[in-house]
Amino acid sequence: MEVITRNLETNDWTTLVFMIALVLLALMKLYKPQLLLGYTIALFSQGFIENRAEKKPSIFSTFHVLIFIFSCLIFTLTLQLIAENIFKLQPYNYFILLAGLTGFTLVKFVLIRLLAHILNIEEQTRYFTFTKSGYLYNISIWLFPILILFKYGYSNIIFLLICISLLLIFRGFLILRNNKKLIFNNFFYFILYFCSLELAPLLIIYKTTTT
Repeated sequence: MEVITRNLETNDWTTLVFMIALVLLALMKLYKPQLLLGYTIALFSQGFIENRAEKKPSIFSTFHVLIFIFSCLIFTLTLQLIAENIFKLQPYNYFILLAGLTGFTLVKFVLIRLLAHILNIEEQTRYFTFTKSGYLYNISIWLFPILILFKYGYSNIIFLLICISLLLIFRGFLILRNNKKLIFNNFFYFILYFCSLELAPLLIIYKTTTT
């Protein structure tokens, strides 16, 4: 009986997250349908990212705030579902992960912008920054139906891990391909950036969710 109650509670908060994410998608669809479509197909449309980078849109615009919140919800839910199935974490940790992921993302963004300003390389790194964030938003949109299928249909953790891995590998390939000149001309600094702001947070998340 206790196991059944726990499963119902887990489904309740997961369904709530899915409903909030769906509402955010609906708001983005109503507000900027073409922009939402662009981010949905960003992995297959390099021109969209290039156009966004040239326009220099404000990160505080309504659409970007909505898609940022949506992405944080989806990526946190992804981590939570993986942690539940592999490490047997409790559902309440979702809100701790959400706060941590959102806080880290904001701090990371500020640090990157600050370093770019100090080193006077904002123009050179603008496209690189947009490819990273644009493809990340794209992955969150694609993960949304995958997570629903995993939670309420095909609950196979291997299936989920394969989907996530393929999306992240494809994203990494596109970032390298579209920014190869910038990366290889500054390879040492790229390695420092990758280890400090990309790899280290993953290790921290792993240690946090497994202890």
